[in-house]
Amino acid sequence: MKKIPDIRALHHVLVCRGEGSLENAIVSSCCYREIKKANPHVKITVACFGGAYEFLKHNPYVDEAVKLPVGSALRPNQRWFDLMTSALQLRRRHFDLVLDGSGKSFWNWRLFKWIAGGNKVLDRFTSPVRPFGAPEQHGSEHETAILRQLGIAEPDGGYDLFILPSARACVAKWLEGHGFSHYILFNPAAEAACRQFQPDVLKEICAALKGLNMPVIVPAMTSNAVQLRHILEDIKDVFVVQPADVFELFEWVRRSALVITPDTAVVHIAAGFSKPTVAFYMSTDPFYMPNHPKAKVLQTEETDINRFDWWQLESALAQFKAVL
Repeated sequence: MKKIPDIRALHHVLVCRGEGSLENAIVSSCCYREIKKANPHVKITVACFGGAYEFLKHNPYVDEAVKLPVGSALRPNQRWFDLMTSALQLRRRHFDLVLDGSGKSFWNWRLFKWIAGGNKVLDRFTSPVRPFGAPEQHGSEHETAILRQLGIAEPDGGYDLFILPSARACVAKWLEGHGFSHYILFNPAAEAACRQFQPDVLKEICAALKGLNMPVIVPAMTSNAVQLRHILEDIKDVFVVQPADVFELFEWVRRSALVITPDTAVVHIAAGFSKPTVAFYMSTDPFYMPNHPKAKVLQTEETDINRFDWWQLESALAQFKAVL
Protein backbone atom coordinates (compact mmCIF):
# COMPACT_ATOMS: atom_id res chain seq x y z
CA MET A 1 0.00 0.00 0.00
CA LYS A 2 1.19 3.54 -0.80
CA LYS A 3 0.60 5.12 2.60
CA ILE A 4 -0.16 3.44 5.91
CA PRO A 5 -3.03 5.28 7.63
CA ASP A 6 -2.95 6.50 11.21
CA ILE A 7 -4.74 4.04 13.48
CA ARG A 8 -6.79 6.90 15.00
CA ALA A 9 -8.32 7.73 11.62
CA LEU A 10 -9.73 4.27 10.95
CA HIS A 11 -13.42 3.37 11.19
CA HIS A 12 -13.56 -0.29 10.11
CA VAL A 13 -10.65 -2.75 9.98
CA LEU A 14 -10.63 -6.27 8.55
CA VAL A 15 -8.09 -8.68 10.06
CA CYS A 16 -7.49 -11.80 7.96
CA ARG A 17 -6.26 -14.90 9.75
CA GLY A 18 -4.48 -17.23 7.34
CA GLU A 19 -4.03 -19.96 9.96
CA GLY A 20 -6.94 -21.89 11.43
CA SER A 21 -5.08 -23.25 14.44
CA LEU A 22 -5.90 -22.17 17.97
CA GLU A 23 -2.23 -21.55 18.79
CA ASN A 24 -1.81 -18.99 16.00
CA ALA A 25 -5.02 -17.25 17.07
CA ILE A 26 -3.64 -16.99 20.61
CA VAL A 27 -0.30 -15.62 19.43
CA SER A 28 -2.13 -12.96 17.38
CA SER A 29 -4.56 -12.01 20.15
CA CYS A 30 -2.58 -8.91 21.15
CA CYS A 31 -3.50 -7.33 17.81
CA TYR A 32 -7.17 -6.67 18.58
CA ARG A 33 -6.60 -5.34 22.09
CA GLU A 34 -3.86 -2.92 21.01
CA ILE A 35 -5.92 -1.59 18.09
CA LYS A 36 -8.87 -0.93 20.40
CA LYS A 37 -6.61 0.75 22.96
CA ALA A 38 -5.31 3.11 20.26
CA ASN A 39 -8.77 3.73 18.74
CA PRO A 40 -11.71 2.60 20.93
CA HIS A 41 -14.23 3.59 18.24
CA VAL A 42 -12.87 1.45 15.40
CA LYS A 43 -14.86 -1.62 14.40
CA ILE A 44 -12.79 -4.81 14.04
CA THR A 45 -13.99 -7.64 11.80
CA VAL A 46 -11.94 -10.83 11.66
CA ALA A 47 -12.09 -13.30 8.76
CA CYS A 48 -10.96 -16.67 10.12
CA PHE A 49 -11.66 -20.40 10.24
CA GLY A 50 -11.01 -23.57 12.23
CA GLY A 51 -10.12 -23.33 15.91
CA ALA A 52 -9.27 -19.65 15.43
CA TYR A 53 -12.92 -18.88 14.70
CA GLU A 54 -14.18 -20.64 17.84
CA PHE A 55 -11.73 -18.59 19.90
CA LEU A 56 -12.01 -15.19 18.21
CA LYS A 57 -15.80 -15.03 17.95
CA HIS A 58 -15.85 -14.54 21.75
CA ASN A 59 -12.95 -12.07 21.87
CA PRO A 60 -14.23 -8.89 23.60
CA TYR A 61 -12.10 -6.71 21.30
CA VAL A 62 -13.47 -8.28 18.11
CA ASP A 63 -16.76 -6.79 16.94
CA GLU A 64 -17.49 -9.51 14.38
CA ALA A 65 -15.94 -12.83 13.38
CA VAL A 66 -16.67 -14.03 9.84
CA LYS A 67 -16.18 -17.75 9.31
CA LEU A 68 -14.44 -18.51 6.03
CA PRO A 69 -15.25 -21.64 3.99
CA VAL A 70 -12.03 -23.42 4.99
CA GLY A 71 -11.55 -26.48 7.21
CA SER A 72 -8.82 -26.61 9.83
CA ALA A 73 -5.99 -25.57 7.48
CA LEU A 74 -5.62 -23.38 4.40
CA ARG A 75 -4.06 -25.19 1.45
CA PRO A 76 -2.64 -23.80 -1.81
CA ASN A 77 -4.81 -24.11 -4.90
CA GLN A 78 -7.91 -25.05 -2.90
CA ARG A 79 -11.23 -23.35 -2.18
CA TRP A 80 -10.69 -20.77 -4.92
CA PHE A 81 -14.39 -20.21 -5.68
CA ASP A 82 -15.50 -20.15 -2.04
CA LEU A 83 -12.69 -17.84 -0.97
CA MET A 84 -13.25 -15.39 -3.83
CA THR A 85 -16.99 -15.35 -3.16
CA SER A 86 -16.32 -14.54 0.50
CA ALA A 87 -13.82 -11.85 -0.54
CA LEU A 88 -16.40 -10.16 -2.79
CA GLN A 89 -18.91 -10.14 0.06
CA LEU A 90 -16.33 -8.57 2.37
CA ARG A 91 -15.32 -5.98 -0.24
CA ARG A 92 -18.84 -4.51 -0.05
CA ARG A 93 -18.08 -3.49 3.55
CA HIS A 94 -15.55 -0.88 2.30
CA PHE A 95 -12.91 -1.48 4.97
CA ASP A 96 -10.42 1.30 5.68
CA LEU A 97 -7.65 -1.25 6.14
CA VAL A 98 -7.05 -4.99 5.75
CA LEU A 99 -4.41 -6.53 8.05
CA ASP A 100 -2.68 -9.91 7.94
CA GLY A 101 0.23 -10.77 10.24
CA SER A 102 0.54 -14.36 8.99
CA GLY A 103 3.14 -15.54 6.54
CA LYS A 104 0.82 -17.39 4.16
CA SER A 105 2.03 -16.77 0.62
CA PHE A 106 -0.51 -19.00 -1.19
CA TRP A 107 -1.92 -17.23 -4.23
CA ASN A 108 -5.49 -18.11 -3.32
CA TRP A 109 -5.00 -16.34 0.03
CA ARG A 110 -3.21 -13.33 -1.45
CA LEU A 111 -5.92 -12.91 -4.07
CA PHE A 112 -8.59 -13.23 -1.36
CA LYS A 113 -7.06 -10.30 0.53
CA TRP A 114 -6.60 -8.20 -2.61
CA ILE A 115 -10.25 -8.66 -3.61
CA ALA A 116 -11.43 -7.88 -0.05
CA GLY A 117 -9.26 -4.78 0.39
CA GLY A 118 -7.76 -3.68 -2.92
CA ASN A 119 -4.81 -1.37 -2.23
CA LYS A 120 -5.66 -1.17 1.48
CA VAL A 121 -3.92 -4.44 2.43
CA LEU A 122 -1.09 -4.30 4.96
CA ASP A 123 0.74 -7.62 5.35
CA ARG A 124 4.21 -9.13 5.18
CA PHE A 125 4.25 -8.77 1.40
CA THR A 126 2.92 -5.25 0.85
CA SER A 127 4.97 -3.87 3.76
CA PRO A 128 7.55 -6.33 5.13
CA VAL A 129 7.72 -6.46 8.91
CA ARG A 130 11.16 -8.08 8.97
CA PRO A 131 14.21 -7.13 6.88
CA PHE A 132 15.16 -9.69 4.25
CA GLY A 133 17.71 -12.12 5.64
CA ALA A 134 17.08 -11.22 9.29
CA PRO A 135 16.69 -14.06 11.81
CA GLU A 136 13.21 -15.47 12.28
CA GLN A 137 11.23 -14.05 15.20
CA HIS A 138 8.52 -15.29 17.47
CA GLY A 139 5.04 -15.15 15.92
CA SER A 140 3.89 -12.31 18.17
CA GLU A 141 6.68 -10.13 16.78
CA HIS A 142 4.99 -10.12 13.38
CA GLU A 143 1.78 -8.80 14.95
CA THR A 144 3.52 -6.10 16.98
CA ALA A 145 5.64 -5.04 13.99
CA ILE A 146 2.48 -4.35 11.98
CA LEU A 147 0.98 -2.47 14.93
CA ARG A 148 4.05 -0.22 15.06
CA GLN A 149 3.55 0.63 11.41
CA LEU A 150 0.07 1.83 12.32
CA GLY A 151 1.52 4.30 14.79
CA ILE A 152 1.27 2.25 18.00
CA ALA A 153 4.72 3.00 19.41
CA GLU A 154 5.02 0.35 22.15
CA PRO A 155 2.44 -2.41 21.57
CA ASP A 156 2.02 -5.01 24.30
CA GLY A 157 2.52 -8.44 22.75
CA GLY A 158 0.90 -10.30 25.66
CA TYR A 159 -1.89 -12.75 24.89
CA ASP A 160 -5.58 -12.29 25.69
CA LEU A 161 -6.98 -15.51 27.12
CA PHE A 162 -10.46 -14.61 28.28
CA ILE A 163 -12.52 -17.38 29.87
CA LEU A 164 -16.30 -17.72 29.74
CA PRO A 165 -18.01 -17.79 33.17
CA SER A 166 -19.60 -21.15 32.34
CA ALA A 167 -16.13 -22.66 31.81
CA ARG A 168 -14.87 -21.34 35.15
CA ALA A 169 -17.91 -22.75 36.95
CA CYS A 170 -17.62 -26.18 35.30
CA VAL A 171 -13.94 -26.66 36.23
CA ALA A 172 -14.49 -25.34 39.76
CA LYS A 173 -17.35 -27.80 40.28
CA TRP A 174 -15.23 -30.73 39.09
CA LEU A 175 -12.32 -29.83 41.36
CA GLU A 176 -14.58 -29.29 44.35
CA GLY A 177 -16.18 -32.66 43.77
CA HIS A 178 -12.78 -34.40 43.69
CA GLY A 179 -11.41 -32.55 46.70
CA PHE A 180 -8.22 -30.95 45.39
CA SER A 181 -7.14 -27.70 43.76
CA HIS A 182 -3.40 -28.11 43.03
CA TYR A 183 -2.50 -30.34 40.10
CA ILE A 184 -0.25 -30.88 37.10
CA LEU A 185 -1.81 -30.58 33.67
CA PHE A 186 -0.36 -33.15 31.27
CA ASN A 187 -1.50 -32.65 27.70
CA PRO A 188 -0.43 -35.79 25.79
CA ALA A 189 -1.75 -35.25 22.28
CA ALA A 190 -1.40 -33.04 19.23
CA GLU A 191 -3.15 -33.07 15.85
CA ALA A 192 -0.05 -34.32 14.03
CA ALA A 193 0.66 -38.01 14.67
CA CYS A 194 4.41 -37.39 14.95
CA ARG A 195 3.73 -35.10 17.94
CA GLN A 196 1.64 -37.59 19.90
CA PHE A 197 3.06 -39.57 22.81
CA GLN A 198 2.86 -43.34 22.52
CA PRO A 199 1.11 -45.32 25.33
CA ASP A 200 4.33 -46.55 26.94
CA VAL A 201 5.78 -43.02 26.93
CA LEU A 202 2.55 -41.66 28.41
CA LYS A 203 2.82 -44.06 31.32
CA GLU A 204 6.51 -43.33 31.88
CA ILE A 205 5.91 -39.57 31.96
CA CYS A 206 3.05 -40.04 34.45
CA ALA A 207 5.41 -42.16 36.58
CA ALA A 208 8.00 -39.36 36.49
CA LEU A 209 5.36 -36.86 37.58
CA LYS A 210 4.65 -38.90 40.71
CA GLY A 211 7.72 -37.33 42.28
CA LEU A 212 5.96 -33.96 42.37
CA ASN A 213 3.29 -35.31 44.73
CA MET A 214 0.32 -33.80 42.91
CA PRO A 215 -2.65 -35.24 41.02
CA VAL A 216 -2.34 -35.18 37.24
CA ILE A 217 -5.11 -33.85 34.96
CA VAL A 218 -5.04 -35.14 31.38
CA PRO A 219 -7.29 -33.17 28.99
CA ALA A 220 -8.78 -35.28 26.20
CA MET A 221 -10.65 -34.68 22.97
CA THR A 222 -13.66 -36.64 21.79
CA SER A 223 -11.39 -38.58 19.42
CA ASN A 224 -8.96 -39.83 22.07
CA ALA A 225 -10.82 -39.74 25.42
CA VAL A 226 -11.68 -43.47 25.48
CA GLN A 227 -8.15 -44.46 24.46
CA LEU A 228 -6.52 -42.25 27.09
CA ARG A 229 -8.79 -43.55 29.86
CA HIS A 230 -7.91 -47.10 28.88
CA ILE A 231 -4.16 -46.43 28.82
CA LEU A 232 -4.10 -44.56 32.13
CA GLU A 233 -6.85 -46.36 34.06
CA ASP A 234 -4.45 -48.25 36.37
CA ILE A 235 -2.34 -45.22 37.32
CA LYS A 236 -3.33 -43.69 40.64
CA ASP A 237 -4.14 -39.95 40.87
CA VAL A 238 -4.28 -39.46 37.09
CA PHE A 239 -7.62 -38.08 35.88
CA VAL A 240 -8.70 -37.85 32.24
CA VAL A 241 -11.10 -34.94 31.67
CA GLN A 242 -12.83 -33.84 28.49
CA PRO A 243 -13.16 -30.03 28.20
CA ALA A 244 -16.40 -29.00 26.49
CA ASP A 245 -14.68 -26.17 24.59
CA VAL A 246 -11.44 -24.19 24.37
CA PHE A 247 -12.46 -22.00 27.30
CA GLU A 248 -12.68 -24.95 29.66
CA LEU A 249 -9.22 -25.97 28.46
CA PHE A 250 -8.01 -22.43 29.23
CA GLU A 251 -9.42 -22.71 32.74
CA TRP A 252 -7.78 -26.10 33.35
CA VAL A 253 -4.45 -24.58 32.34
CA ARG A 254 -5.00 -21.39 34.35
CA ARG A 255 -5.61 -23.31 37.59
CA SER A 256 -2.70 -25.74 37.13
CA ALA A 257 0.63 -25.60 38.98
CA LEU A 258 2.68 -27.01 36.09
CA VAL A 259 2.00 -27.83 32.42
CA ILE A 260 3.57 -30.71 30.48
CA THR A 261 2.79 -30.68 26.76
CA PRO A 262 4.07 -31.30 23.24
CA ASP A 263 4.17 -28.43 20.73
CA THR A 264 0.46 -27.53 20.62
CA ALA A 265 -1.83 -24.62 21.52
CA VAL A 266 -1.49 -25.63 25.18
CA VAL A 267 2.09 -24.26 25.11
CA HIS A 268 0.76 -20.79 24.29
CA ILE A 269 -2.19 -21.04 26.66
CA ALA A 270 0.31 -21.76 29.43
CA ALA A 271 2.46 -18.82 28.27
CA GLY A 272 -0.57 -16.54 28.45
CA PHE A 273 -1.02 -17.44 32.12
CA SER A 274 2.75 -17.48 32.86
CA LYS A 275 2.61 -21.11 33.92
CA PRO A 276 5.74 -23.20 34.51
CA THR A 277 5.89 -25.46 31.46
CA VAL A 278 7.86 -28.35 30.06
CA ALA A 279 7.31 -28.24 26.29
CA PHE A 280 8.44 -31.00 23.93
CA TYR A 281 9.58 -29.58 20.57
CA MET A 282 10.77 -31.30 17.42
CA SER A 283 11.85 -27.98 15.86
CA THR A 284 13.88 -25.04 17.13
CA ASP A 285 12.07 -22.46 14.99
CA PRO A 286 11.63 -19.41 17.28
CA PHE A 287 8.34 -18.51 15.55
CA TYR A 288 6.54 -21.28 17.47
CA MET A 289 8.40 -21.24 20.78
CA PRO A 290 6.68 -20.70 24.18
CA ASN A 291 7.97 -17.11 24.49
CA HIS A 292 7.90 -16.83 28.27
CA PRO A 293 10.64 -17.35 30.89
CA LYS A 294 8.92 -20.08 32.91
CA ALA A 295 8.92 -22.52 29.98
CA LYS A 296 11.62 -25.15 29.49
CA VAL A 297 11.88 -26.53 25.97
CA LEU A 298 12.85 -30.19 25.78
CA GLN A 299 14.26 -30.98 22.33
CA THR A 300 13.19 -34.29 20.80
CA GLU A 301 14.14 -36.04 17.58
CA GLU A 302 12.99 -34.19 14.46
CA THR A 303 10.69 -37.00 13.31
CA ASP A 304 9.41 -38.49 16.58
CA ILE A 305 8.47 -36.64 19.75
CA ASN A 306 8.68 -39.88 21.74
CA ARG A 307 12.46 -39.91 21.38
CA PHE A 308 13.98 -37.49 23.88
CA ASP A 309 16.53 -37.34 26.69
CA TRP A 310 14.79 -38.62 29.83
CA TRP A 311 17.51 -37.08 31.98
CA GLN A 312 16.51 -33.62 30.70
CA LEU A 313 12.88 -34.24 31.66
CA GLU A 314 13.84 -35.44 35.14
CA SER A 315 16.14 -32.46 35.57
CA ALA A 316 13.40 -29.99 34.54
CA LEU A 317 10.89 -31.61 36.92
CA ALA A 318 13.41 -31.46 39.76
CA GLN A 319 13.92 -27.73 39.16
CA PHE A 320 10.19 -27.05 39.15
CA LYS A 321 9.64 -29.18 42.27
CA ALA A 322 11.75 -26.74 44.24
CA VAL A 323 9.41 -23.85 43.46
CA LEU A 324 5.98 -25.46 43.23
